[in-house]
Amino acid sequence: MRVSPRISAALLAGAALFAVSASSAIAQQAPAQASEVEALRAQVQALMARIDKLEKAPSTPAGPPASKDAPLVSADAFKAPQVTQSGNGKVKLMLSGQIGRAVQFADDGYDNDTMFVDNSQASTRIRVAGTAKLDDNWTAGSDIEFETSSGSSRTTGFGTDAGAFSVNERKAEFWVQHKNFGRIWVGQGDTATNVTSEVDLSGTATLVSHTDIGSLFGGVLFRNKANRAAGPNINSVFNNFDGLSRDDRVRYDTPTFGGFMLSTSFIEGGATDFAGRYTGKIGTTEVSGAIGHVNNDSRTGFDTQTNGSISVKLANGFNVTAAGGTRDIGPRDSDFWYGKLGYLANVTGLGNSSFVIDYLVQEDLAIAGGDAKAWSVGYVQTIDAFATDFYISYRNHSYDTRTVKYKDINGVISGARVRF
Repeated sequence: MRVSPRISAALLAGAALFAVSASSAIAQQAPAQASEVEALRAQVQALMARIDKLEKAPSTPAGPPASKDAPLVSADAFKAPQVTQSGNGKVKLMLSGQIGRAVQFADDGYDNDTMFVDNSQASTRIRVAGTAKLDDNWTAGSDIEFETSSGSSRTTGFGTDAGAFSVNERKAEFWVQHKNFGRIWVGQGDTATNVTSEVDLSGTATLVSHTDIGSLFGGVLFRNKANRAAGPNINSVFNNFDGLSRDDRVRYDTPTFGGFMLSTSFIEGGATDFAGRYTGKIGTTEVSGAIGHVNNDSRTGFDTQTNGSISVKLANGFNVTAAGGTRDIGPRDSDFWYGKLGYLANVTGLGNSSFVIDYLVQEDLAIAGGDAKAWSVGYVQTIDAFATDFYISYRNHSYDTRTVKYKDINGVISGARVRF
């Protein structure tokens, strides 16, 4: 703590007066103590010299009173490691999350509308994760993650009110891991096959131009070319068969060997799934991929499903991604195929810039003979200093059946994800 020169001078002056008083008292009591008196006088002279020096030093102005709008911490504080305090001293706690808001404009061939939405692919959410270490081999942890939504881009359509604010569970789980034997997860969280259709190194997959077509513009209805009648919405005719998403389950992951990892989970209701993943480098080229299989016989919706995705990124930033899957829906099978070309580089100096174009075909999902297609172009700009991703994308959707032709739906979405 810095003490002002005037306060220091006052303190030293007090000390000097005390020393003078003490020296006078000693001089009156015994001549034999003269040497001690001389010593005290020398100390007093030194103190007075310091007082004189402090009095001549310029004082530091106090400055104006702090504004009520002043930040609680200085800007420099954000350069230091951030710490969240746990309720006990054994668990390291991490608080994180994101805000994901966007504006959508869509045209169904007859009408158009502007919608203010929460991007369901990068939804607003908050997460609390805890980890604790027993020794060099054993680690345990927990995750609690909630999604908050007001006007999800998956369900909002023309004239649709944003609706009530809602909070949805994403994760409520704990896990135990041994370095040599793998990890066991228990609770609500990712099944083994979740995200196996969404492996992507383009830098855009969690925002725009991804395999989950219905997550954006999902509530917009196709319109019959012949009579303008409303048909199915976008979300109902596209599905990327991305495993079993998140659910109440017990999941096991093997340790990673040479970039490979295997997983399996047993899900509430009796379904099971299996997945294999690889992440690594071949020379300077990054490669990431996943494949999954689901046995869903004990639950409604479909019987079995197989899906996967792979993404390759070259050292120069060019990347290519492919995905596909097939689902047994009882009387028929439904398939989808997806491809993406992209370029990722820090061309602005602010953070990565990602440019992509993609294309997806979906067959026989809603009904036999239903043929859905979608393609898009997208751009994502990361601002590292803000921990924020800005994006804009255009997407075209088309859908026809054996008996009905529908107008294309064209849409533009722009927004931002703020990460904390």
